[in-house]
Amino acid sequence: MANLTVPTIREWRKLGLFVGIKTTKKGGSGGVRILWAASAADRVAEIVKLKGEGWGTDALREKFAAEAQAWQQG
Repeated sequence: MANLTVPTIREWRKLGLFVGIKTTKKGGSGGVRILWAASAADRVAEIVKLKGEGWGTDALREKFAAEAQAWQQG
């Protein structure tokens, strides 16, 4: 995960790879910051692992959306 950058993670967020991960926004003099739930670090590790196994963005998006939906339904 050493090669990951903040823009990479932001792009993954825009692509829907963090669906189901809670975030909050905190404002201040430096602008708005996104505060991530602890589970976001686990998601990053999982994304890196799955991408290394050849998973594409669409497959990852579908996987995480299905997991979030299943979690919401209990």
